[in-house]
Amino acid sequence: MFFRKFDRILTGIEISEAGITVAQVEKEKSGWRLLHGSIVLFPEEVINLSYKEKNIVSEELFRETIRKALEETQERVSNLGVSIPNEIVKISIQKFEELPKSKSEIEKMIAWEMEKTLHFPMESTKISYHMIDKPGEKDRHLLVTAGILDVIKDYENNLINVKLLPRVIRPAGINQYNFFQTMLPEKGIIAFLGLYEKFFTFFVFENGRLAFYHGVKKGFSDLHFFQDVDMTMQHYFNINPDREIEKLYVGSQVAFHKELKDVFKTLSNMDVSIIEEVHLIKTDMDPDDPVSRTRLSSLSSAIGAAQSLST
Repeated sequence: MFFRKFDRILTGIEISEAGITVAQVEKEKSGWRLLHGSIVLFPEEVINLSYKEKNIVSEELFRETIRKALEETQERVSNLGVSIPNEIVKISIQKFEELPKSKSEIEKMIAWEMEKTLHFPMESTKISYHMIDKPGEKDRHLLVTAGILDVIKDYENNLINVKLLPRVIRPAGINQYNFFQTMLPEKGIIAFLGLYEKFFTFFVFENGRLAFYHGVKKGFSDLHFFQDVDMTMQHYFNINPDREIEKLYVGSQVAFHKELKDVFKTLSNMDVSIIEEVHLIKTDMDPDDPVSRTRLSSLSSAIGAAQSLST
């Protein structure tokens, strides 16, 4: 069929405070291939990050930047996944003794909990969730993403205005993990640190099941970044004193792989692995060229957004 080729090509967009990143990928028999990657910075302040109020300051410049970022794509955008800024949503692990049977009732229960704990207005909260229970567990555990409906719709409406209809919209940190997760082993207590310029995510898995999550509005550009990572690890250890992390995996959107490994070795005695993007996806970029390596690192959340369409 004529359109089958286009259907295989998946597009991911990451929206950040700095600009728009686009990645187009294709899944081959031997793995993923990056077909195209582009980064276009906003010409001035276009987004003011907030989880309470609409973010887009200039809709015209926002749409113009998206159009520019898509100009060099190899094929039309028919399958689209989007990464929205980590800062505009709240992600948490929620525990319930039991859950209603219908999805709508589950979302109402979660929204009520968000209103109680985070003061999100129940009637204007957008909820998504993923079951993370262990087999045989009595309580139900959910990974919950909550955001203010008007804030999320503001992004959706501006994408629709440039004729883009996303099939999947997720926080950038979740899509970044989606890109790197194949390098994480299924056995043991394993941590994953997802690093951005101004944000980091910290996941801990026990035999493949998510047991801990924490997101922090501090990133590699912050002077005290490594102290914040250390404090986050200590927070995990305080809650789970008998569950020592066996290995820490780091996925970096800002590159600096060697420097990161050197510093993390001084923070703790645990084994640290900085994941190399070239092990996850084929690309025409030169893996020995520092500029190409940095560029590939910066595409991780956009690539993860595209890959989310295949799950």
